[in-house]
Amino acid sequence: MFFYFKEDFINYMLNVIAKVKKQNCIKRVTQIQIQKIIYIVYSYFLLFREKIANVDFETWRWGPVIYELWKKHTIYSKSDIPIIYLEKADLEIEKDFPQENKIAYEIVKFLLNLKSWDIVTICHEQTPWKKLYKPSRNNLIKDQDIIHFHNENTNNFFHYIDFIVKNVLK
Repeated sequence: MFFYFKEDFINYMLNVIAKVKKQNCIKRVTQIQIQKIIYIVYSYFLLFREKIANVDFETWRWGPVIYELWKKHTIYSKSDIPIIYLEKADLEIEKDFPQENKIAYEIVKFLLNLKSWDIVTICHEQTPWKKLYKPSRNNLIKDQDIIHFHNENTNNFFHYIDFIVKNVLK
């Protein structure tokens, strides 16, 4: 599964988040959660599967951010982002990429059961954001930064996510 357009990947992830929110009766999903969840799913696929899209993440104060998505959702501040689950889009992905879709769903489900600030802490401590963040600089997190950080820090959060994924796929 590879999304040639960043917007398609973002829309896919928003749909997965909306599906998890709906199926698990989650009342609120904030911009902080969305941004970090998309980053974690992207990084997981890059590290343990195959690259899923070409996305630029910037290092902001509260963790990795896709600027265009932030700009779109900034009007909601800390409120619930109105995302709608599109079953037809989900079924199309499910038909062609059932395993990848299940992986994304399970990662999102796990993360949405955490508090927002726990996800921020994970991104601050368990990703290259930790080394790249400089106040007011918005440095880019490149794929090689993610891979290098993961290789240097072998006992990290992404191994735990991989453990969860492997158990779900059994």
